[in-house]
Amino acid sequence: MMLKFICTWVLLAASCSAVWWSFRTEKLITVSWLAFLLPAIIQLAAAVRIGPGKAKSLIVFGCINLVFSALVGVAVWYLVQLADAYRRGR
Repeated sequence: MMLKFICTWVLLAASCSAVWWSFRTEKLITVSWLAFLLPAIIQLAAAVRIGPGKAKSLIVFGCINLVFSALVGVAVWYLVQLADAYRRGR
C-alpha cells in the first residue's frame, strides 16, 4: 500500500514540482521532461513486478506521466525554437 502511494501521488507531486522549479528558475529546462519520464519508468517497472492485476493505479499513473513527459517535451522544444528564432532576429 505504501509503495503504491509513494509511486503514484508522491512521484507525481515531485515531478510537477521539479518541472515548475525548472521553468521558474530557468535552469535545466531542456531536460525537465525527464522529471516525468523517469517516474513513469519506475511506476511501470513496479507494476510489472507486482503484477498488472494488482497494480492498476501504477499503470494509470505511469501512463499519465508518459503523457506529461511528452507534453513537457513538446513545450521545451517549442521554447527552444522560439529562443533560437529570437536570437536570429526573426
